[in-house]
Amino acid sequence: MIVVIVVSIFSAQGVAAQNELALNDNFEFRDYEYEQQEYTEINIVELPMSIQDAAAKQFEKYRIVKAYLSKDNTYKVILRDKENNIKTVFASANGEWIKPNDNKS
Repeated sequence: MIVVIVVSIFSAQGVAAQNELALNDNFEFRDYEYEQQEYTEINIVELPMSIQDAAAKQFEKYRIVKAYLSKDNTYKVILRDKENNIKTVFASANGEWIKPNDNKS
């Protein structure tokens, strides 16, 4: 009888933990190699002009709201449009867009 009570208590805690995780799924899972890197936030004015110009041309309905730099000099740029849609793009140090399938090796 005690074993049944103990098992039911642990089961209830597991269900509660899963429900808590389900409520907090405000994250997006991405399989990008670049998303896995550690990025440091930088000021938008620190982005190379080539990236700023490319973003203005290719994503003209979006504006840059945040920018990040990794140790290997790749940039992560967060864009937002008027409807608050967010787009995350990655760029190399020379201002070329990095696609999710690009391999650096």
